Amino acid sequence: MNYSLLLITAPDQAQAISSALDQYSVVTCVSEQEALTMVSRQEVYLALLADDLPGVAAGKLLRQLQEISPGLSAFLLSSSADTQALNTALAEGFLGVVPQPVQTEQLVRVVAQVWERVRLQEENTRLRTLLPLYSLGEQFLSSSSEQEVLDGLLAAVSELTPCSNLSVLLFDQQRSCLQIAASRGLDKELVRSICLQPGEKIAGWVFSHGKPVILNREDQADSIFAPFLQRPDIVSSISCPLVIREKIIGVLNISQQATDRRFSEADMEMVSVVSAQAAMALENVRALTQLQVNTRLQTLLEQYMAPEVAALLLARDTDLMQLGDIQEVTILFADIRNFTTLVQHLELGILRAFLNDFFNIFTETVFEQQGSVDKFMGDAVLALFGAPVENVAANQAAVEAALTIRHRFEQLRLHWLEQSEVFVDLDLGIGVTCGSVFLGNVGSSRRFDYTVIGNEVNLAQRLAAESSQCSIYLTEAVQRDLAASYALDRLEEVQLRGIETPLPVYVVRGRRS
Repeated sequence: MNYSLLLITAPDQAQAISSALDQYSVVTCVSEQEALTMVSRQEVYLALLADDLPGVAAGKLLRQLQEISPGLSAFLLSSSADTQALNTALAEGFLGVVPQPVQTEQLVRVVAQVWERVRLQEENTRLRTLLPLYSLGEQFLSSSSEQEVLDGLLAAVSELTPCSNLSVLLFDQQRSCLQIAASRGLDKELVRSICLQPGEKIAGWVFSHGKPVILNREDQADSIFAPFLQRPDIVSSISCPLVIREKIIGVLNISQQATDRRFSEADMEMVSVVSAQAAMALENVRALTQLQVNTRLQTLLEQYMAPEVAALLLARDTDLMQLGDIQEVTILFADIRNFTTLVQHLELGILRAFLNDFFNIFTETVFEQQGSVDKFMGDAVLALFGAPVENVAANQAAVEAALTIRHRFEQLRLHWLEQSEVFVDLDLGIGVTCGSVFLGNVGSSRRFDYTVIGNEVNLAQRLAAESSQCSIYLTEAVQRDLAASYALDRLEEVQLRGIETPLPVYVVRGRRS
């Protein structure tokens, strides 16, 4: 954490206190005006304010400091540490009183507690800031051209960060260099003249290495990029790679001038999230452009995950929006239980990695059984068997997939349990139904989804919600087809949420020998 600790005390005390807090960045002030000036120029979260400075009223000074920096916390350094002094300090807005002469261990403990609280507050703020950023993806994905995506990226970053200059450099394959594709605050002649080779200057280095870079004026001289820094008016900057499927396509640059504010790690993380969303949108736009050349082939590859679905639709010479029919299918619905606990205790990056592992297991298993994955829904997945790819043993294929998913899920849970105890209660609910549903394209002419609609879909979801301990619940229609091949137990009739009448439900114990 780069925030400074402000020490407002007499010079003879400052040295001893600064030495005790040598693991922090301590800024010492010996007067009221000096303290006010420092807080206005530098981000400070904690102040240690002595009550014996001549002509300085500690309580009044604290109020003035907090007007400039509302998040500032403070302790009073006082030779009076009785109950009355403490109550007075608390009434004036101090967190407490640190007795003078200062005891090193106590002072270090007090400061550490405040810094931990600040760290937790920053983490909560970061999460509240980052989560809404993911909604920007929908805005980016609605763009119909690369320029629209890039302009949206600059607009989003400009709104989220106090930056003076912004530019997006994309790699030009024909010229083999990075060129500015969109910018704000830069001279037009400079924009036209830029052509950087990979590895050249800061943007070229970021492009070659795929790593973001943050530079502030105070640490630029010690940076490996010091030879490239030619503009002393820039006080802070961030360069972030634009990555599509592990391929770097360009670099986003932002910088600040005429301000005392510096970019932080939180700023860089936020910019990285927005850049990732924009990169995904660029990929989407480029794919849509390619559609005009490759017609339906690319459309199918973009719209459908299962290869079988793409092959089926490619063979159809019809309006895609008219594609759909009532069909008999088997539906498998799997829902991770106790997922809310993971969301509350895991970092977003770790949570995403776990979900990717689970979705990979699910998808590979479904494809092995000639099924297709209809959609991912947060922590749940819906798969189809029997259509659009014909399968005369759809019920058996679905149950075989469910048994394999259950086994692989338990292995996955044990693997992640080695990394965090929050996975100890993780569970999986699985429901399998079969019946008549509508299977086809649903949506608008601009955006549609190949999906399944019908009561059986709701029923599979309700079965999965009732299931626990990785049990596989079946409806009676599925059970009748599999009784000879699998050991099944009949449960009492279950009242499923949203279903009018109780239904007989069967649970799979395993395959018969």
